[in-house]
Amino acid sequence: MQQPSYLVLFVADPADDSHAAALRELACGLKGAGFFDDPELGGERTTGTFMRTETLENPAALELIARVAELSGALELRIEVQHREVILGHLECGRPDASLAAALGAVGP
Repeated sequence: MQQPSYLVLFVADPADDSHAAALRELACGLKGAGFFDDPELGGERTTGTFMRTETLENPAALELIARVAELSGALELRIEVQHREVILGHLECGRPDASLAAALGAVGP
């Protein structure tokens, strides 16, 4: 049986309560999105959002990335983006780095 595929976006900078609250609110406002916040993982807080999706071409997945990018810009955060447990790249203050831009460009029309 094939494992489900997830799109995962999490704070790559030190995360705090305000980041967790913003990501929780974002996830609650988008159908299919989830939220996680683990203050103990690896001795460093890990907080982010996720969505089960087989492909990045899923409109809801692209919407999640867009909303997290807006949040990343507003809070000046670095966000790691993974799909199927592969690091696609990072959102740096709202903008995709070269790796993420290439991964997302492959999804385009």
